[in-house]
Amino acid sequence: MDPVLLTVAIVALVAAAGFAAWAWRLLRLERERSAARVAALSTAIDATTPAAPTAGISELFAAKRSDAAAGNPMLKAGVAVAMTILLAAIVAWANSGPSGAASGQAAAAVTRTRTVAPLELLSMRHTREGTTLTVSGLVRNPPAGATVSHITAVVLAFNGAGAFVASGRAALDFTTLDPSDESPFVVTIAGAPDVARYRVSFRTEDGVVRHIDRRAEQTRLAAALHEP
Repeated sequence: MDPVLLTVAIVALVAAAGFAAWAWRLLRLERERSAARVAALSTAIDATTPAAPTAGISELFAAKRSDAAAGNPMLKAGVAVAMTILLAAIVAWANSGPSGAASGQAAAAVTRTRTVAPLELLSMRHTREGTTLTVSGLVRNPPAGATVSHITAVVLAFNGAGAFVASGRAALDFTTLDPSDESPFVVTIAGAPDVARYRVSFRTEDGVVRHIDRRAEQTRLAAALHEP
């Protein structure tokens, strides 16, 4: 556990306990004052009326004592402050535990995935042999990108009606791609006789890695290089 969060949680718990004790003391004093008022009124009634107090008078005093305790604004404020501090301590304690650390790591992973520059798909082709579809291509980590590792190419195959048929995946030939590095990939899908189109994506353990299709640009560049 983070020492700072532990210290904050302990201080918050101590403060909550202090406010709870203060609120309890206010309630006790209020009850004592109410009891004293009841005793004084009872004495005054006994001095003027010899009859014993009726049940209605006793109930009236009891109701007034409860209303006085419930209507004390300082008591309400003390209880509210104590509950707020206790809730803050529980939240801090929960976030500092293993689940809080895991949530922080997951958020960091999502942030890294969003900030990494997208990969560039430079080329892709496919071959068919019976019911087996093989998709191969070349992907590049752009110069402005960050080093990425353990990338997997995923190919989804669909039939002429647009329904999903099958899928396949394979790791890139190179485990780690530094900025400006390139790597080929080959994905084989067996048992896919009716494939009209397919789609490729790239993933890591953190999730999907965005990519940009640069094949059209590469085709235009190759044509320009071969022009007389």
